Amino acid sequence: MSFREKSAWITLVSVLVCFGAYFAALAVGHVRGFHSLFLLLICGSALGVLQLGLHMVAAATTPKDGRAPRDERETLIQWRAHTLGYYVLMALVLALFVPVHFPHSAIDMANFALLGVVIASLVVAVAQIVMFRRGA
Repeated sequence: MSFREKSAWITLVSVLVCFGAYFAALAVGHVRGFHSLFLLLICGSALGVLQLGLHMVAAATTPKDGRAPRDERETLIQWRAHTLGYYVLMALVLALFVPVHFPHSAIDMANFALLGVVIASLVVAVAQIVMFRRGA
């Protein structure tokens, strides 16, 4: 497995764990209002630390591949995956017009927008994994 594919797996798993915990706490109702900001800061910090640590391990296990510049195939995979993620993000941003018409607070709307960003980043990671596996 190449370093770039490992990186996509790291992104997928770490975002699922960190923001899965955040949105699960919001959905269950344990966190409300401005307390969600503190949980968001904790989850964001955990995401950064988790990704940094796992990327260091991935770079240590594939030392030559981790420092090598992207080849043409890896660049095309990155472009395709980010294009797909962009379209997903734009669709989810347009979908924000639906909850605007219901009585939601500004914090709820910010969480809906954050959910769209998280889903788009997951789509990018999954698309990269699939393209690396298929050899696209």
